[in-house]
Amino acid sequence: LSLLKATQIILNDKTDEGLENLQKQAVKTKTIIGVVGNTGAGKSSVINAMLDQERLVPTNCMRACTAVVTEISYNYEEIPYRAEVEFIKLQDWEKELKTLFQDLLDGNGEVSRDCANADSDAGIAYAKIKAVYPKKTKDDIANSSIQSMLHDVEHILGRTRNIQESDPNVFYKRLQVFVDSKEKSTGEKGKEKKKAPKEMEFWPLIRVVRLYVKSLALSTGAVIVDLPGVHDSNAARAAVAEGYLKKTTGLWIVAPINRAVDDKAAKTLLGESFKRQLKMDGGFGSVTFICSKTDDISLTEAQESLDLEEELGKSWEKLDVLSKRKKALKRHLEEMKENKSLYMDAINDVDEEIETWEGLKEDLADGKTVRAPQDKAKSKKRKRSVSARGQKRQRRSSDSEDFDRDYEDERLSDDESHEQNKEEDLLLEKPLTEAEITTKLSELRATRKESRSAKIELEERLRSVRCEIENANTAEENIEAEISAICISGRNQYSKGAIQQDYAAGIKELDQELAAEDDEENFNPDTEFRDYEEVARSLPVFCVSSRGYQKLQGRLRKDAPVLGFKAIENTEIPQLQKHCMKLTEAGRSADCRRFVNNLSQLLNSLSLWASNDGTGANMTNEQKAREEKCMSQSIRKLESNLEKAIKESCKELTEEFSESIFDKYGTSNSNFGLQSLTG
Repeated sequence: LSLLKATQIILNDKTDEGLENLQKQAVKTKTIIGVVGNTGAGKSSVINAMLDQERLVPTNCMRACTAVVTEISYNYEEIPYRAEVEFIKLQDWEKELKTLFQDLLDGNGEVSRDCANADSDAGIAYAKIKAVYPKKTKDDIANSSIQSMLHDVEHILGRTRNIQESDPNVFYKRLQVFVDSKEKSTGEKGKEKKKAPKEMEFWPLIRVVRLYVKSLALSTGAVIVDLPGVHDSNAARAAVAEGYLKKTTGLWIVAPINRAVDDKAAKTLLGESFKRQLKMDGGFGSVTFICSKTDDISLTEAQESLDLEEELGKSWEKLDVLSKRKKALKRHLEEMKENKSLYMDAINDVDEEIETWEGLKEDLADGKTVRAPQDKAKSKKRKRSVSARGQKRQRRSSDSEDFDRDYEDERLSDDESHEQNKEEDLLLEKPLTEAEITTKLSELRATRKESRSAKIELEERLRSVRCEIENANTAEENIEAEISAICISGRNQYSKGAIQQDYAAGIKELDQELAAEDDEENFNPDTEFRDYEEVARSLPVFCVSSRGYQKLQGRLRKDAPVLGFKAIENTEIPQLQKHCMKLTEAGRSADCRRFVNNLSQLLNSLSLWASNDGTGANMTNEQKAREEKCMSQSIRKLESNLEKAIKESCKELTEEFSESIFDKYGTSNSNFGLQSLTG
């Protein structure tokens, strides 16, 4: 097209205008998709997952943050993350302030007491004003004029802030300054926290935030618009959503799967405004329903409601067996730990004894008289025995007969032990020989070797038991994941069917309303205006898990594992991404056909113009006059250029003849030659 424009072909005004129109049409087609859902529906998380971003659209905003409309388009620039924050105009904020003051002030011009109720009109107005003017008290607000309040923010209004970053985390934090709301405290109750000075929040003054990101789902021209909730309690925010609904090519309705069916979300989330739009343009095929948070499931409830007891019975039995096995292994592990501790104590005691006896051996070699030391183990055993007998006597003192019998047995045992101790004491007083010391050291070293071997064997058994416990944990997780997958899949299938039928029922109600409005007297409620089963089947429904998808993609590393999803396709986010790309096909196809048709018409016009046979039969009088004028101008230009070229050629020839030929002859011949060339 630019080449045609540059050829300077003489085109008529109509053809020239057609060429300009074609150039305007040679742009990428945009398909605007509005995303709506009530607060807490997981709308932002779904968008982030679909764009393959961990955090792009804020997912932890407070209720009022939904006032900011966010458009997300494909980024064709080199820098990966870009944003344009467009603020409302001064006159728009002036109108908004007037409305807010009407809701906030009572008949006496004072701030209404209802401002303490966050859900009332006064409470919403107060929160919005305080967000922009955090330092103003209630009295300041009541006594302030709208002009003075406009003056405080006029340096922001009507402008656009640009953000560009290569790091997504830095980009997210910079964006948060504009779109995040801090109207609700997240501090724990009962804890005193030092209050930081409140800063101005920008979200009430923002008209739209445009984000540009390199996401495959947007590469075909889809523009995702994150809209405020369709059931927002604030009329101004609801109006923003309704305004965008009129511009959207498609509408995505997001609701948590655990409420989507019970709340009849397919009908109620449409809202009256979208119902009116459906009545006007009949765009039933533009709706997509998304059930979010499919990973949020109670296995017990799902099993009962979906009648999965028989299918899951064997899996639960396996879990019970594994659970019992794990408990037994853990008990055995604790026992072995205690035994290992005893072995460690025994080895330490033997090491100390060996050190003692080696010292005795050195003393004996130096000529000293040495005697056997008291056995620490026996000393400890003697103390434990005395202590144990004392405890037994205390426990049995309540039964006199048992006490007397046990006391007599213990007395005899004590006498025997006393005699044995006497013998040991006599041995301790006897001087030791080198042979006795060597024998004792050999016995101690053998004991230490046996204890260490037993300890190593015990440690090997400990590792084996720990490995068994880990395997049992893995098997348990796998079974739980299988159970979760079955329950999630079953609930997804049930929810899809229920939502499709619910949506078809809503379309039937609209048809009946239209029929009643057209001809109320002859209206028959039993009339089927369309195939509502086909309407139900044609509604795209996606049951998605944003957390499951993000975890499988290696994101949300601080979050716990999400069970029930072996592959990313199980989360249905990839299917939603393909659906997003496919939604652009109709618009792109229509624009391409329109462009090709217009180009064909332009080429036909050029062909007719270029095929003129000289008779002028294909030209109007105006075109003939223009051609005649153009031809005259071209002839005059040709004559002028030709005359100039002849003069320059003669000059060059004269100079060449003068230098190469005439200088060899006389002056007369030279003058004659010059006259011949110019004459």
